[in-house]
Amino acid sequence: MDGLDYSHYPDVTAAGDLRSALQHEFDSTGMLLRAQHVESPGWVLTHAVVRAGDRHVSVHMTSGDRAFGLDFWTPGFQMAHGHTADLRDAAAAISMFLDGARLRQLGATWPFVSFGPFAEAFERGEAEAIAFRWQRLLDPPPPRARHLYGLHDFLVAASGEPRLRALYVFTSHYDLGFRRSVPNGQSRALAWVRPLGEGRYLIAGADRRQLYPDGPMGRTGWDTDSVAGVLGPAPAQESVALVLTAMDRDVQA
Repeated sequence: MDGLDYSHYPDVTAAGDLRSALQHEFDSTGMLLRAQHVESPGWVLTHAVVRAGDRHVSVHMTSGDRAFGLDFWTPGFQMAHGHTADLRDAAAAISMFLDGARLRQLGATWPFVSFGPFAEAFERGEAEAIAFRWQRLLDPPPPRARHLYGLHDFLVAASGEPRLRALYVFTSHYDLGFRRSVPNGQSRALAWVRPLGEGRYLIAGADRRQLYPDGPMGRTGWDTDSVAGVLGPAPAQESVALVLTAMDRDVQA
């Protein structure tokens, strides 16, 4: 890892790598956990992962002052993160999370662990997380979220359609996507919306390449040909109906 000062990590250096040092903390405190190397060969010395059930925690050494970074995961969703200079505290926080602790309990016990309201909503259930996400997107976009300005009229119109309000909405560059599950990778996108300006939108089904024009310049970000099937452009309320049409068309295909 560039810029990593190993003089800040004498315990890791003595153990040989982070996995071994972390395992020593587990063993010396009676925690029945097994630290593992990560898959990337370049990170074998400086990174580790600990798994239990459907949860895992990724751990890494940071550059600059001594600190261990921790990322707390459930499948496809990062619940919390944190930094601490004390590897024993890191091991204890890992153990607590993998034992099923709730986020507030984890944060109260280990103040170096941080999480947000979206993660808390997800902890209560996917329906809660989806509702939270919709509400945040319906709020006026902050100045730093310029990509949301063009989508706002559509989101307001779509929020009144129960079939869409039950789906998780997410952004990818300037496009808006719909899928059934919150965690990334657990379900495919069902439809895509692209703002064109002046309150008009292009609509595609599950295949995002439909949003790219035909012709010599109609190449996608994955350098593949565009495909037929785009709907619109249309104003916001009509675009909501077109999203439903695109979703139904893909189901019947």
